[in-house]
Amino acid sequence: MKKLTPLLCAISLVPVLVFAQEEPVKTRINKVKFGASLSFSYNKPIFKGIDTTTGYSLIPRVNLGPVLKDKNGVGVGVANAYKGPLKFELRPRFGFFNQGYDASDSSALSGMKDRDSSFSLGLKLRSRTPLGTFIVSGAYDVAGRSDGFEGTLMYTNLVPLGASKLRLYPEAGLHYWSRKTSDYYFGVNADETTDIGGTVVRTEYNVDATKNYFLGYSAQYPLTKRWGLTHSLRKTWYDDEILDSPVVDNEKASDLKIMFGLTYDF
Repeated sequence: MKKLTPLLCAISLVPVLVFAQEEPVKTRINKVKFGASLSFSYNKPIFKGIDTTTGYSLIPRVNLGPVLKDKNGVGVGVANAYKGPLKFELRPRFGFFNQGYDASDSSALSGMKDRDSSFSLGLKLRSRTPLGTFIVSGAYDVAGRSDGFEGTLMYTNLVPLGASKLRLYPEAGLHYWSRKTSDYYFGVNADETTDIGGTVVRTEYNVDATKNYFLGYSAQYPLTKRWGLTHSLRKTWYDDEILDSPVVDNEKASDLKIMFGLTYDF
């Protein structure tokens, strides 16, 4: 069943496509805009002995095509980038895959090697429909951490807030992580079964590909023409393959991630 997950993600978009007319989707990308996002994150992970983690990250931002803004100056899409009844947008996807842990943060992880966040590259397909927006994306680790694939199927929709500049997007979806990705972050290698003193503290464990469900929201608020604020909250419920791992807290089935960010567009 896990091998069919990418195919099922694609098939799940079929009901959405029935709203399309027979007009072809046209592409006009005539401008590239760059920016950056400085974010502070607060996480409650599922790894043993780690209650919370915090950190900062600086991530580049790229917009393909002229940005379309509403009357409040808030970006709502890419003007004339893709024409068609469903407003398809195919964009590159890049960013940090924020999983992992520092073994030194928990005595329960003694003997484990650190699991570092990876930088991934891939593609993102966004389709705006009468039912809301569907996003399918996938990317590969290019930082040499797991060398695996991670994909996402997500539904979101803008919540009407009248004349407010705030834009709020509830989100729900599914993460698919390949065997390499899942095993790197949640597996136990043969040389990690003992702690520093040589005592056997955990069994070797291999993780297969996993499906992990999430629910949350993201928000955007413009400060000026170039500056803006972002915020997101996401709760993820993990696959049994992950929950059975010796490095995962037996009393936890999900984690929580909260992010606050400051953005700048050149």
